[in-house]
Amino acid sequence: MNLDVIIRKIKPTPAERKDEMKLVERIFDLLKDEPVHPMLVGSLAKDTDLAGNKDVDIFIQFKPDVSRAELEREGLRIGREVLGRLGVEHEMDYAEHPYVKGMLGNLNIEVVPCYDGGRIISAVDRTPHHTEYVKKKIATTTLNDEIRLLKQFMRGIRVYGAEAKVEGFSGYLVELLVIHYGSFIKTLEAARSWRIPQVIDVEGLWEDSRGLTGFFTHAGLVVVDPVDRNRNVAAAVSLGCLAGFIVKADEYVRKPGEEFFFPSEKPARSLGELKSALRRRGTKFIALVFRHGKINANTLYAQLRKTGKSIGAELKELEFQVFRDGFWTNEKDVSALLFEFEVWQLPELTHHTGPPVDQDPENQEKFTSKYGKDRPYVKDGRWVVDTKRRYRVASEPMPEIVRERRGFGKNLRELSEARILEDEAVFSIDDPGWVRFLNEYLD
Repeated sequence: MNLDVIIRKIKPTPAERKDEMKLVERIFDLLKDEPVHPMLVGSLAKDTDLAGNKDVDIFIQFKPDVSRAELEREGLRIGREVLGRLGVEHEMDYAEHPYVKGMLGNLNIEVVPCYDGGRIISAVDRTPHHTEYVKKKIATTTLNDEIRLLKQFMRGIRVYGAEAKVEGFSGYLVELLVIHYGSFIKTLEAARSWRIPQVIDVEGLWEDSRGLTGFFTHAGLVVVDPVDRNRNVAAAVSLGCLAGFIVKADEYVRKPGEEFFFPSEKPARSLGELKSALRRRGTKFIALVFRHGKINANTLYAQLRKTGKSIGAELKELEFQVFRDGFWTNEKDVSALLFEFEVWQLPELTHHTGPPVDQDPENQEKFTSKYGKDRPYVKDGRWVVDTKRRYRVASEPMPEIVRERRGFGKNLRELSEARILEDEAVFSIDDPGWVRFLNEYLD
């Protein structure tokens, strides 16, 4: 297929670029009397950005002798003043330390404090080095558009973005992949042959990169940061996003198509059709619906994921089998965890195994005394007892789990309301975003 057609669609126009740089110049002018060195970073600075909504990332660099407390305090003050003078409503977000961001039209402006100089004191200090590294590597090449192609491809298959909502590929990671492999197509051709865990050391900073999976543990993809060999740029990439990219890379190489870059939106099914689809699955659905205060989006998604895993593990411990699960939020004040059960009803009795008969007699005595009324007996050399389950139906432990907030993320422990919905009652959540989520889940 003709990739030039795609590039023309995703590359910013000269007029768009002029407006963006005009804004950058205005911000720099507002910072001229502040004791910081401003720097434009990110894809806009590297000319690897996509047309449309994008970030204008301004890093305000403080001298290394400034204390961390002062950097945070002054960084927030300067950020608020700059966005205020631009007439932009702003809010505080967090990286390693707080910063200020706001929207001006379709531009997301972020004013982030960091330290100047070669030494990395704070994690965000790497970002200016990332910008300089990429600019230098692609300065005399035509890789800008190759990077744009891979970004749009990943956006189309929904694996683009390192934020907690996606757990996918960051812009910097995409840039490194194209720099390493040499083009968009070569990256896809290589990716279809990746083996998990996959290790990439772009600059050869490690003598033997094969052992890096032992250094960067629990990572499906390891990409060594060229500006910090002890950092994995792909640390945020989930196994699901990594596997999805490998599969779609193979599909594209076999049969290229514009739909990978710009997938058509599937028509939403009616409520009746969704209910029929749910019934046909023959499983049990339980949704926990929370009403909560405003929580930072990255924090919220991370805590919803953590809470869902924790509850799922507890349900498994009780011998209920979760077939699939998912979560949704309106990113304001309502969130929901969805559990679909393969096994949701159990017999009244459960087989509980105790100590071996050749173990310390004291341990045996503890077991037989504790379960004496249930008449312990010996089976295959161990004490066992057939005792009544505490919960027979998957919905029964839910009120207690919600009430005690067991395993809940820190911010989700402070809930103003929590509801438990079963089966078709999950459609009672009155929010178009929730209906879209169910459409995708049941697709």
